[in-house]
Amino acid sequence: MENRPITFKAEALALALTTGLFTLQASFKTYANEVPKAQRSCIPSTKNNSRQCETTQKTQSEVKNVHPAESTASIQKELDWVPLSKLSKEQRAKRPSYICGAYIEPDRPGKNFKGNPNTQPIIAEADHSNYDQSIATLTGNVTIQQANRQFKSDTATFNKEKNLASFKGHARIREPGLLIVGDRGKAQMNTGEATVENATYVEHANGHRGHASTMTRTSSGIIHLTHATYTSCPPDNTGWLLSGKNVTLDPATGFGSAHDATIRVEGLPIFYAPYLYFPIDDRRQSGFLFPSIGSSSENGLDISLPYYFNLAPNYDATLTPRFLSKRGMLLELEGRYLTEKSKGTLGIAALAGKDQLKNENPYYDKERWLINWENKTHITPKWSVNVDYANASDKNYLDDFSSNLQLSSSSVLNQLVSTHYIGGDANHDWQFSLAAQKYKNMSQTADDPYNKLPEATLNGHWFSNNHFTISYLADYTRFSRSDNWHYVREEVDPNFDPSYNVNRSIYDGGYGIERAEGNRMYLETGVSMPFRANYGFITPDIKLRNVQYQLSNLDKNQVIADLNNAYGNFTASDYTESPKTTVPTFSLDSGLYFDREVSFGSTHFDNTFEPRMKYLYVPYVNQEMNPIFDTRQLDFSYNSLWRDNRFSGYDRLGDANQLSLGFTTRLLENNGFERLRFSMGQIIYFQDRKVYISPKTGSKDSGSTTDSNDALNRLKSELSRPTSPLASELIYNINQTMKLSQNLAWDTSSNRMDNYNVYYRYQPTPQKVFNIGYGYREQADRYTKNAQGTVNPTQLVSNNLSQTDISFAMPITNRWSGMGRWQYDLTNKRNLELLTGVEYSSCCYQVRLLWRSWVDVDDNIDYPTKKTGVFLQFVLRGLGGLSSGPVTEYLSGISGYNTEHEK
Repeated sequence: MENRPITFKAEALALALTTGLFTLQASFKTYANEVPKAQRSCIPSTKNNSRQCETTQKTQSEVKNVHPAESTASIQKELDWVPLSKLSKEQRAKRPSYICGAYIEPDRPGKNFKGNPNTQPIIAEADHSNYDQSIATLTGNVTIQQANRQFKSDTATFNKEKNLASFKGHARIREPGLLIVGDRGKAQMNTGEATVENATYVEHANGHRGHASTMTRTSSGIIHLTHATYTSCPPDNTGWLLSGKNVTLDPATGFGSAHDATIRVEGLPIFYAPYLYFPIDDRRQSGFLFPSIGSSSENGLDISLPYYFNLAPNYDATLTPRFLSKRGMLLELEGRYLTEKSKGTLGIAALAGKDQLKNENPYYDKERWLINWENKTHITPKWSVNVDYANASDKNYLDDFSSNLQLSSSSVLNQLVSTHYIGGDANHDWQFSLAAQKYKNMSQTADDPYNKLPEATLNGHWFSNNHFTISYLADYTRFSRSDNWHYVREEVDPNFDPSYNVNRSIYDGGYGIERAEGNRMYLETGVSMPFRANYGFITPDIKLRNVQYQLSNLDKNQVIADLNNAYGNFTASDYTESPKTTVPTFSLDSGLYFDREVSFGSTHFDNTFEPRMKYLYVPYVNQEMNPIFDTRQLDFSYNSLWRDNRFSGYDRLGDANQLSLGFTTRLLENNGFERLRFSMGQIIYFQDRKVYISPKTGSKDSGSTTDSNDALNRLKSELSRPTSPLASELIYNINQTMKLSQNLAWDTSSNRMDNYNVYYRYQPTPQKVFNIGYGYREQADRYTKNAQGTVNPTQLVSNNLSQTDISFAMPITNRWSGMGRWQYDLTNKRNLELLTGVEYSSCCYQVRLLWRSWVDVDDNIDYPTKKTGVFLQFVLRGLGGLSSGPVTEYLSGISGYNTEHEK
């Protein structure tokens, strides 16, 4: 018999189990917790020309070996678990906020090796080793090392003739990022076949662990597991657990299968599948995703079960059958694709039959559907083509069903095809875009937007630098309307004609200038010469703007009557179907910068004072014949002081002879943190403004009983005032956790509020937040409606926006939190939204239960229809979510609340 150290290869095994939204993964590579290691050396023996490996430490029988099952502390240590209190700041920063600790791989020889371990020598150490003929036996603190791989056990044998290694007793196998602890096992070294019994595994990076009674790896690399489990809970916790009776994994294909797969939460089974076929790496695989279950007053019981189709590496699809107990079966299909130059999504959703909801449903027994297509293609690095198309069967589809389809807008569905090109050089940059855009209005309280078929835009700059810039802009748009043009003027004016669903080809289907369609060309060119220094700036700017139209679909007599009623003194000589407006603009913008050092208590600040002055002159040109295609008057705020036009779009070019005066002051800490910013300013008008948008256009009524007359009188009064509202803006960061913001516009002429909002936030942590806010905006009065939605032309009430918004998310205990939101309409004395819920959160899983009551934005203000729903969401750490309803969407209304800790 010969006693000597031996070497042999240790094969790596891999265990992974991934199902849809959740992943079960462990690598049967080389991981085990360190046992106190002896300083070993192989000492030559004079007997039988052999070598005896001995140790300078106590023998194996004197070393206390800890088995994973003995205690919580020993389990944690055995699996490399480090409690949260013992993690360094760097280790905490790299991990989610909800963790209770982490699996941290200890230092060991070869841990940081980066090469191929198969090419490295294998070193075997033990307290004792014997070699008898073809069998080597190692006993006591057996350690086998190959580069970054490590294997430990109490005893190990190696049959050289059969290339078979067997090990037993507290076996631990390590590779970077993976640990496996088992009782016994064997490995066929020349084929890679291996079996481990009673194995526990840990994946350090993702915090995953699990157990299998038997793990077997075939010569082809396929792995079979019996009674396998997976969880991301700490070693002393099984809050949730995924188990499979028989699991087969094929690393070559990247897929696996499991029989009798069950998910348990606190021991209670919540999900079962008799068979699952799933990916075990990053390669996608077809299969069912988690279902969603919910209930609401509109739809009743709501159950959906998505199925994912992995069609190819660059395109896939998800089919979601959705059962609504009050409406029927809804199917939703969305596909994604990615090519070398394009990417996009294509989706369709529809009820399998007709809508079955009878009560208060205008779409009962009708087909309901939604489609969308989004595509982005880069033909060259500078030339792109985009498609954004969506359509729905009716305006209430999204309110009734919501959707998982990717929509760029929900209030108005875009139907857009566009191309964009970027050109130029160092002295001249320019851009060109061409688009065709229609809209599907999903709001019952807004007029349908005009379609733009097409719109072409060219803009650019010459000599764009710090001292001289020439700019230009050209925009051509063809505006048209759908046959069924939707007006909502009857919301505030019972004399307005038409109402809903009016055919534009019939003269009495529209009135006056509201009927206009046609072409609009806008041209602008300008020169600016900015001068800047560290103490201030001055920028003179000259522009020439021109807008011209070619109009159609007008009745001359109606237009004259309409515009005379809306603006006054409009005669037949003013009528034209080719109106033109040319307006020069001159502005001189300037500002200074002062700063000083100040101290408040022990805190030092840089205090800045930044006065600003801008003179703007735009002569008046009559624009009453210009239709309103895409223009509105902008709300007044501090930023309005520095605009060149008080209107959006190009249909109104506002006249001005004014001087804007304002200032900003800041308190900046030494680290750059802005403690406070306050701005205030006002416009001094040197003449009355004459360009406006009359609220009476499109109305046949010329009396004084309608609210449109009241709105017009108020507007004219504002245009004749010598000063604008006094506007201010405040941002006060009280400390790192509290913030106060305020915007105010006070009408100094009439001594009343124009608009105001104030908002306070307290947020010491991402999951602890309290918000309270108030918003006010003066608006024209409105007529009331009865329960059937009919306007009452004799009863005017306030329509000012006056709302409060209170929301919070606060921990109650270490695990429990409460959350809620209350939006209240003070003007109409009604609740807009009530949301309340609780959350249980641990290292293992999170459960949210929400109750919500709300009214739709488009609902009848005087007789709103309240809707309610209960929503439940499970989030299993490291596994995914079992959610019912758009819980995350509702919680997004709690400003500042971080829902990412669920991931």
